[in-house]
Amino acid sequence: MLNIKDLSHPELPKQDNYEQALKMGLEIFDRKDPGRIAEKAGAKFVGRSVIVPHLDREIALNVDTHRFSIKKTDEEAPIWMAILILHYLNNAEGRQPTGRLKHFREFKDGHFYEPAFNRRTKEILVSVFGNNPEVMVDGAKKLNGKILQTGDAAVELSYFPCLPITCIMWKGDEDFPPEASVLFDETADLFFSAEDMAVAGQMAVLELLKASR
Repeated sequence: MLNIKDLSHPELPKQDNYEQALKMGLEIFDRKDPGRIAEKAGAKFVGRSVIVPHLDREIALNVDTHRFSIKKTDEEAPIWMAILILHYLNNAEGRQPTGRLKHFREFKDGHFYEPAFNRRTKEILVSVFGNNPEVMVDGAKKLNGKILQTGDAAVELSYFPCLPITCIMWKGDEDFPPEASVLFDETADLFFSAEDMAVAGQMAVLELLKASR
């Protein structure tokens, strides 16, 4: 049986891998010009911080202290978020989304992670919003999401400025059960590996779930 609470404990790398990934990401970042990185990533460079829009908030990376903080609360961002931000910034080359969407499995190595990805994204959406897709739309509005005219309900979440995630819902009827899709722009793999996309997708769904309550 699907356990919605399970979504808040995503299948992320072990802690030692977190630390190593963070260290490597910061080493690459420190060799770059933070102002140029921010410009290419659709972020801002203010004072000594790169400020990255993320859904309905902003996350600041202080280039001197390497602290990642959520600007709304000044709380420290979780390490998995810090790693995603570094991968996003380090790979940003000014490429904008094309609007052409792809399933997770269509990206390199996506098929390896697809069962877990579906369990923590599509199945959650169906369980929570399958009978009331409009509730998903209400949640997306709180996250500054864009409402799309497809399916019975569809939203585009700006996970990062150049990395949107699209969620589409179809209501069930007497013949077919509810269905959902979680899609990425075809450019997503310029920023993220399949592992990164899996984490971003499931955490975007978690934020959508929280916002809809």
